[in-house]
Amino acid sequence: MGTTRAEREWMELVAALLAEPLVELPVDRVGPQLLATFEAAGVSFSEVEPREPLRHRLWDGGLGASAPELLRWSTHRARAEHPLLSFYRATAVCTPRQIADTPAGHQVRWLAEGGRDLAAACSVAQQLAIPLRATPAMSRSFVIGRDRVWGPGELALAERLWRLLSGLERQVSALAAVTAGRGVAGAQTLLTPRERAVLGLLAQGLTAGTIARRLGISPRTVQKHLERCYLKLGVKDRLAAVLRAQTLGLVDP
Repeated sequence: MGTTRAEREWMELVAALLAEPLVELPVDRVGPQLLATFEAAGVSFSEVEPREPLRHRLWDGGLGASAPELLRWSTHRARAEHPLLSFYRATAVCTPRQIADTPAGHQVRWLAEGGRDLAAACSVAQQLAIPLRATPAMSRSFVIGRDRVWGPGELALAERLWRLLSGLERQVSALAAVTAGRGVAGAQTLLTPRERAVLGLLAQGLTAGTIARRLGISPRTVQKHLERCYLKLGVKDRLAAVLRAQTLGLVDP
């Protein structure tokens, strides 16, 4: 089965973002793209940490006059009342899900305390979450809202986007950890062990052919590993890749 136009656009966007040495999640480039892909009335991004105010960003695709009230509700009440947040907290599941597929027990406060009525007034009664991180220390997620449920094909697309965006979130977090001086452990997740091995041998001055023989792989496979390294490290050539990897502690100086 071939990729759709929407999938190609997302792959191009995420590839471009992975090629940049980002230390913050580029939500202002992702949110509007989600808005367009799913023809949504609104898209939000939230970060939740224990004992910290919920940090929230909202993109308006047709929310109407009640949008400011919805933003206030999302900032101050969503943590306690939103059915998707309730479901994720209770189950520790971290995969895309829409409200329509959430057990009724997680929707009690949403229905009883006016959350759904407000969402309906803003044409976002049906919502789909794409969670990027769900740990005791931090949760990050996009929520897409519109007035109709998502069908199987759209949910499958959301699953694929979740995988792309989760990978982007991990890379950004790893680079941010290194930049903030919290050690190189986070950076290790940027490259696979084989990619680090290829870069390590490259740093020793070995050619692609010699690296291939040393690792028992083909020169073409070596080149593929290098191309992925360039993409992940945000560089365009071998020397820059080696220097960036050394700076991040991924290979020995």
